[in-house]
Amino acid sequence: MNFRKTKKRHASVEAASLSDILFFLLLFFLIISTLASPTAIKLLLPKAQHTQSIPKNLINLSVNSQLEYFIEKNQLSFTDLNAALESLALNTVKPTIVLRIDRTVQVDELIKVVDIINKNHLPMVVATTKAQ
Repeated sequence: MNFRKTKKRHASVEAASLSDILFFLLLFFLIISTLASPTAIKLLLPKAQHTQSIPKNLINLSVNSQLEYFIEKNQLSFTDLNAALESLALNTVKPTIVLRIDRTVQVDELIKVVDIINKNHLPMVVATTKAQ
């Protein structure tokens, strides 16, 4: 009987390049996941016979360079501004204030007006012109 030791072969996996591939896959999926919009769910919505749009009541509040205050085209003083905005908040359905302020007005005056708008819990946007 010939008892020779046979060479046993061990199976091994070279994992040196595997870590590089996994890193690139992880990076790819992280980049893709940040680009995906969570609100991009496609739905087939039902149709209705009678529809109603939600009104957006835009109210212009203007301040010129002489610190004159206007709601739409009605001029009022700074002391009357709070009362006028309170009545707008109560009497108008979902008002949105469009703040139009002259660029020469100091920031301190702007903040005073914004504080009054925020005190009355009114949504606000600041009107600007398009830069050229």
